[in-house]
Amino acid sequence: MKITEIEAQITDLKAKKAKKVTEVRALATAEDSKVEDVQKGLAEVDDFDKQIATSQAELETLQRAQQLPGIEGGNKVKIDPNKKQETAEVRDFMHYLKTGEKRDNGITTTEAGVVIPKEILDIQKVPTDNINLSAVINRVSVTSGMGTLPILQKNTARLTTADERAENPEIANAVLKGVDYKAITYRGALPLSMEMVQDAPNLKTLLNTYVQEAKQLTEQYQIGLVLQTATAVSATTTDDLKTAYNKGLSNYNRQWIVTESFYNAVDLLKDGNGRYLLQDSIASASGKALFGASVLIVPDDVLGVAGDAKAFVGDPKAFVLEALRSDIAIEWDHNENFEHILAVALRADFKPADTNAGKFITFGATPGK
Repeated sequence: MKITEIEAQITDLKAKKAKKVTEVRALATAEDSKVEDVQKGLAEVDDFDKQIATSQAELETLQRAQQLPGIEGGNKVKIDPNKKQETAEVRDFMHYLKTGEKRDNGITTTEAGVVIPKEILDIQKVPTDNINLSAVINRVSVTSGMGTLPILQKNTARLTTADERAENPEIANAVLKGVDYKAITYRGALPLSMEMVQDAPNLKTLLNTYVQEAKQLTEQYQIGLVLQTATAVSATTTDDLKTAYNKGLSNYNRQWIVTESFYNAVDLLKDGNGRYLLQDSIASASGKALFGASVLIVPDDVLGVAGDAKAFVGDPKAFVLEALRSDIAIEWDHNENFEHILAVALRADFKPADTNAGKFITFGATPGK
């Protein structure tokens, strides 16, 4: 069969599927329709998806055959040694994405769905975008859904002098705290239909982009909830902010995580010499520093609600622990319009670790105070 014939076949199948979807929707809303008829219609929609996937696979096979490298010397195929070869797991995963069929020999499955191979999505990769909170906390990969992680509290022990041959003086014991975690499943649907997946030329990049963005947003808001559990401080003046920054946190690597409303309020403040409190800093994600510490700005609703001037000051890496399962799972599902959608599930837990490592500030002041 020619490529043009298969392409025409795919177009025809998609048109028939669209017609059937319209019929099923009408059945689902009709008062006299039967559930059995709706189920039969859904089965026919699924069958069209399988036929489209089969034709798509045949088309790709012919297209790949036409792009095979030439033969040198009559029997040597030219191979690019720098081209990464797909594993069986990746091939079977891509097959599942395009057809919904699970092959037993290659893919890994969990109760949440089919696990995305690490060659496609490395969930444990450290974020390089320092405007995301996940880049500034302590992320630990765990292999079980629940357990306890040991966290070493900030060391306050000091060495002292001792006479020669005298017994070593005792120093404070290291404080090892156990943080209990229980991985929670976070679910959502990606804006990817089976038709889009079947037609997408850069499917791996598309999937990686959507999943990473969904994961980062989930982490952002869950980390924000943990930061809000820090010791509460109310501040109405510049002196209040300085006191919160200066006292009790000197042993930590301090930084500010602030809402847009907090940033705007502080950006209007000046010191006694008429200089703005926020100073330029090339080391800060926002380009600004407050009392010498970098400032990271997040939307208001990450640390509260719209209009809240809130801030965390302290060491977020010591304060927040993310226990992250190494697997992100996906599963084809139906939405309310009886279309295939790609559901994604992430398992993680977010806990306060060293609770002495930060303060949560509510700020309310008028400019000039």
